[in-house]
Formats: sequence, structure tokens, C-alpha cells
Amino acid sequence: MSKQEATLENVYSPIGHRDVRKDNAFGLNRIDHFALPTRNIALMERFIRELLGGEPYYYAGFDEVDRKMGRSHHIFIRVGDVLMQCTETDDGSMIIRKDDPNIAPHIAFKVSADDLTRNFERLSEVIPVAGPFRHRGVDVVSFYFMSPEGHKLEICTWEPYPEEKARMMGAPDVGIMKWADLVHDWPNQPE
Repeated sequence: MSKQEATLENVYSPIGHRDVRKDNAFGLNRIDHFALPTRNIALMERFIRELLGGEPYYYAGFDEVDRKMGRSHHIFIRVGDVLMQCTETDDGSMIIRKDDPNIAPHIAFKVSADDLTRNFERLSEVIPVAGPFRHRGVDVVSFYFMSPEGHKLEICTWEPYPEEKARMMGAPDVGIMKWADLVHDWPNQPE
């Protein structure tokens, strides 16, 4: 089929097939790192360390040599086997906005079913979270939250998850998650 003839339609994989194959025609096998802009790199660094368990890996742009070279403040923080790169914007502008209603872009972290529950309970004590949600036609359960600046984040599991602990996103009386409900000012939350 040529590219011009291709049509898009729903595709569903059997339950449990998320990790069956990891091959790729071009040898791509996982996300190494992703980069996020930030206006306040100290706040992002603290948020990733304290709420996502991030560990410092590489920080640059903070000493005199880097300043003379014109390097922006940027950090790489390890979260699991992925590096989160955060770079302070030179002019203070970013595309990320707390009032952006779109689902993308967002970053999702994969966990076990037990860790999904544990992280949902832990994070819901300090910031707004939405979920856990099941998704129609796929065997993933996830919940959503934001950084203080509005970066959209998700934690998900592809393991079997108790039916009674997750609602179907989009179902009557559940609806679709709204990012505006997740805006916060961590760590300056009211007591």
C-alpha cells in the first residue's frame, strides 16, 4: 500500500501485548531523554527530585566558564531509566501554559499496578491529580498531574488493575479529564 492509499482507523491490540515486542526497523528501542523548557529551573529541579524521585545526573550553565560560553542553565535528572532535561529559557518565554487544554504534549512514566496506586495516593496528598482512568480499547490505566509551570505528566500501568479502582475516561458521570483542574502552585499550596 502506498503512503497515499493509507487510511487511519482504530487499531486494538490484545490485552497484555504492550511489552511483547520491542524491535524497530531502525533500531530505535526507547526514549533516552526528553527536554522541557522552564522559566524557573530551581523549582523544576526540586519538583522532579521531590515528587518524581529524580536523581541529579548532569547540570550545566551554572559556573563562570559556562556563563562566558553563553550556555543556558540546563539539567538532566534521571527518573527510572529516562533522563529529564530541563532548560531555562533565555528570554523567559515558553510554549507550556497552565491554561492549555490539550492532552499533548505530555510525558508518561510506566509503573507497576501497585506503584500506580502508591504514586496516586502519594501525589494526591500534595498536588491535584486526575484518575486513575481506564482508556477505551487499550489495557492501560493512568492518572494525570502537572508541574508547577504546567508541564503535563502521566503515570500509567499496563498490568492488570482492579476494576473498582479506575473509572473509564469519557464514561457518563466521569467525562474527560480537564487539565485546568490540575493547576497548582506547588510547593506553595495552602495547608
